[in-house]
Amino acid sequence: MRKANILLALLICTVQLNAQLQTSDGEGVMQASFLKKLNKKAKYGAYLVEKEVEFATTKGVNNQPVVTAFEKGNVEMVAIENQANVGYLVGYNQFVKLKDYDFEIFYGSRFKSQKYAPEKVSLTDDAIFLDDNYGMFYGFKAEEMGQRCRFKYNYEYTDAKYLTRVFFHEGFPVRSTSITFKVPDWLQLEITEKNFTGYRIKKETKKEKNLTSYSFTIENLSAIKREPSSLSRPYYLPHLVITVRSYSVNQKQYNGFKSLDDMYAWYDFLYKKADNNPDAVKAQVTQLMQGKTTDEDKVKALYYWVQDNIRYIAFEEGYAGFVPQTVQEVYKNKYGDCKGMANLLTEMLKQAGFDAHFAWIGTKDIPYDRKEIQSMCVDNHAICVLYLKGKTYFLDGTEKYAAMGKNAYRIQGKNVLVEHGETYKVETVPAAVMDENQIATKAALKLDGEKITGHVSLKFDGEAKNFFHNIYNSIPSNKRKDFVNTLLQMNNNSEISNVKTSDFSNRDIPITMEGDIEISNHVTVVDDLYYTSIDFFPGQITRFIPAEDRQNPIDMDNVFIAQDEVTLELPANAKVQSLPQPFKADFNKNNIEATYTQNGSKVVLQKKLQLNSPVIYTSEFANWKTFINKLKEFNRNNITVQL
Repeated sequence: MRKANILLALLICTVQLNAQLQTSDGEGVMQASFLKKLNKKAKYGAYLVEKEVEFATTKGVNNQPVVTAFEKGNVEMVAIENQANVGYLVGYNQFVKLKDYDFEIFYGSRFKSQKYAPEKVSLTDDAIFLDDNYGMFYGFKAEEMGQRCRFKYNYEYTDAKYLTRVFFHEGFPVRSTSITFKVPDWLQLEITEKNFTGYRIKKETKKEKNLTSYSFTIENLSAIKREPSSLSRPYYLPHLVITVRSYSVNQKQYNGFKSLDDMYAWYDFLYKKADNNPDAVKAQVTQLMQGKTTDEDKVKALYYWVQDNIRYIAFEEGYAGFVPQTVQEVYKNKYGDCKGMANLLTEMLKQAGFDAHFAWIGTKDIPYDRKEIQSMCVDNHAICVLYLKGKTYFLDGTEKYAAMGKNAYRIQGKNVLVEHGETYKVETVPAAVMDENQIATKAALKLDGEKITGHVSLKFDGEAKNFFHNIYNSIPSNKRKDFVNTLLQMNNNSEISNVKTSDFSNRDIPITMEGDIEISNHVTVVDDLYYTSIDFFPGQITRFIPAEDRQNPIDMDNVFIAQDEVTLELPANAKVQSLPQPFKADFNKNNIEATYTQNGSKVVLQKKLQLNSPVIYTSEFANWKTFINKLKEFNRNNITVQL
């Protein structure tokens, strides 16, 4: 015990001594100063990132030869600030692992190996697709600016199908990045360049005996910044999509993803690894079918039951998330990810006699078309596709409160790979139509002295209705009344009473709510002139005004129409002195128009905002701000009434 205590003390002293020996040097300070110019707020960066990928073959999970990939990396980093946590994040899943690594820290005059315990980080997108990905962060805490470290690693893809894409940007600024693929003659590898326009990327191809090297080098990259409502990065950041098309082993040719047929064959192989027992849900299906006379009612009963009774929970599964949980597991546990829920819904519909199929789809976060690219990065979601009376329905069990036939915006316009046994179909979800997603406000108000009273109603349909359901059902039941009242209030100085709503439990009808309103502190009186406004600007859109330092494009993640009709009844002896002029503004396919008219003793405001282009790129920020500011300026206009 005494020897153990002495050894522990020596180890602690050694760690403390090593920490004290961490030093910055002239090279480190110079590199830190350069990287600071790329990102002023960055805590650390890399002055060199090198990745080299080589290929081999081995036996795969189906006992057939499969291509493997080995990535050798070198990342040389430096602290830009004092007390910075400096390091590199490496991803893991069943087909990817770190074989070996070395973490070196600059001490005195040279780099010395110093392996600190890595920190595990979750990488699963629990909002959409369950997979078995996680990350390990390898790093250390730098005491002062200019301290350097070096992370060397050997990374193995036991199946190169999971080497899907490579991005150049990192979560920190980088002075120089190079990526090299050494492709042997027996391998047909497709490297697809994405979003290279606007970036100075040096490409070089070199033939060496039985290898062809493809190198890509880029310099002076700013850090990837996490910002709210950002467009998915594959739309605008430069990257490479990697596809193993074919390969030969012992003079025999094998297909990777040479075509969509090959891609489907792999998906179907993984799908069939779910050993379903449909009998587990037979009694539940029979019970739900009781009293239902039409096919549509039967489908709704099953679809809505899955939405309401199966919770979405991220559940780590093998094969990088492409093997669904079994029907019996999801039904028993009452939870699953998108694949498990799609699997359950498909089998329940089959039990009821419907033509239902499991299907793979990429949400709007993925910009690729499976007809162009056959890679596993094309899909990140699973749904059920139903063929009924000549119509095709796309049923997403994870989309809570979605009505049958109404598709979530995130899958609208996307193509779907539909399971049909040994064959498949490719279907396309109907594109988003803003007319189907409406927010309507109607108010009949009255100028009553220095107050405004009246009645207001709201209507949500389409995606706006789903958005309401998700918020409403996520808040505590004792606060839902306040939430509805807040929506009906036209400003912060109003009170709502006599509220009535539609049946919120019926997802097949629009959401409606109405109530009586009294607005105070909204009328200014000067002598016999009354100044007021009946344009209640939709404040939620102001959160999409980009900050001065914003780096990422904005994605408002929806298309919709917001339509207002507000009537203000004036006292019998009132005379309207002035009304705001008609207003119109446009930005891309987005526009707003508004008019004030007088009809006898009533002033009527009609305003229509159409959002049909929800993505705003950084080059468009100035024009977008102008568009929003024009709307805000119009909103500040007053009605002038003489009494």
